[in-house]
Amino acid sequence: MRILSYNIQAAINARSYLSYTYQWHRQFLPGPAKRKTLARIAAYIRDFDLVCLQEIDLGGLRNGFKNHVEQLRELTGFHYHLAQVNRRLGKLSLHGNLILSKRPLREVLNVPLPSRIPGRGVLAAAVACDDGELVVANVHLSLGALDQHKQLRFIRNRLSAYPDVLITGDFNCTPDAPQLQILTRHGYRRLGDDAPTFPSWKPHKALDHALLKGAFAGDCQVSHHADSDHLPLLVEVE
Repeated sequence: MRILSYNIQAAINARSYLSYTYQWHRQFLPGPAKRKTLARIAAYIRDFDLVCLQEIDLGGLRNGFKNHVEQLRELTGFHYHLAQVNRRLGKLSLHGNLILSKRPLREVLNVPLPSRIPGRGVLAAAVACDDGELVVANVHLSLGALDQHKQLRFIRNRLSAYPDVLITGDFNCTPDAPQLQILTRHGYRRLGDDAPTFPSWKPHKALDHALLKGAFAGDCQVSHHADSDHLPLLVEVE
């Protein structure tokens, strides 16, 4: 099964640190550039079996009160989805996570993560594979190490009953971060190498990860598709 994990930055598509400033309007307002970015993202992701997206917009002002879920499903043809709202900023934006799939999904976990500043979540679904069932958890962790410790322990405990689990997403920490041992000391193995994913225009930090436990074999590599400030992760599970 070919799985993609991608923080799409709400289709803002920053191309440099300076662009966070001179493209400030993309943080708050809709526009044709963001629609084109979303269309390119849709064209890229449509060939995967399952896609985990972070930082989608679920209908705020900055996306013209349109929902990325409906837009991406129309553009890609995925038949199944699960969505999660993480953070509401008035009418400006509704941040969230999204799982798109060509195979039926059974929701396993859809909850906010513990954090000092609310706005992070884990969205997990079970999907049927040739050799059984795999639980795929789409995560977007907080920025601070203390919160990440709590969040990874929370995720591990909530998914402990499932033998085969893939946890993937934007962890906001590097591979040497001690908080990842909360997973790796309890049966999870990190897939791929330490290839960086952030920032996309000159990557030097590996902030996006895929960790797998159970009987399935897996591998992971970083894609160079650049329509966000993060690069996507390509995960193969069999």
